[in-house]
Amino acid sequence: MEKLLDQIAKAALGVKVAVVAGAVVLLTALNYFTVSLTLGPSISDVEKKIARTDAEQKRLSADLTYKTGIANDLNRFRREREVLEQKLNEALAELPEQKKIEDILELFQDRAQKAGLEILSIEPRAQEPQDFYARLPIQMEVDGNFHEIATFFDSLGRLRRIVNVSGIELQTPKDVNGRVVVNGRFTATTFMFLDPKAAGAAKKK
Repeated sequence: MEKLLDQIAKAALGVKVAVVAGAVVLLTALNYFTVSLTLGPSISDVEKKIARTDAEQKRLSADLTYKTGIANDLNRFRREREVLEQKLNEALAELPEQKKIEDILELFQDRAQKAGLEILSIEPRAQEPQDFYARLPIQMEVDGNFHEIATFFDSLGRLRRIVNVSGIELQTPKDVNGRVVVNGRFTATTFMFLDPKAAGAAKKK
């Protein structure tokens, strides 16, 4: 090392300048690589990585919020569907999907007899299709007093199935063992749901 320094000291000025310049370049390069190896990635690379991580975290948070909202809506939709199904079942009891005319006739006869009426005739009429439902008119003729007829109408109004009474005619009052009995004629109309295809076919007919 001392010999090298002596040679540099005895060398010409240009050589000395070149040696010093080379030493500076070498030290600068060594310092750069030493710092790079010690500190790792540059500050700009770290900032980019932080930005990417932050963006990914925001995306995941937004995705979690979105999916949480869907889960809450799903539970709400399930509860609403249960309520609608219950209402549909109640509506079907009032407006069935099938005619079941025999059951209707038996029901009317039972209510009339309990009211004390004498049934002279009970005759189903032709079905009357509407947009999504059909009318099922049933012509009835009975004998009884005013109270018994009113009781029968009231019992029809208390049925879960919808029943409308129209065309009421009360005539030929007569005394029967101290009771004023009249002949009553009326139409009791109930209803049923129609399948859309069946409704369209019925309208074409």
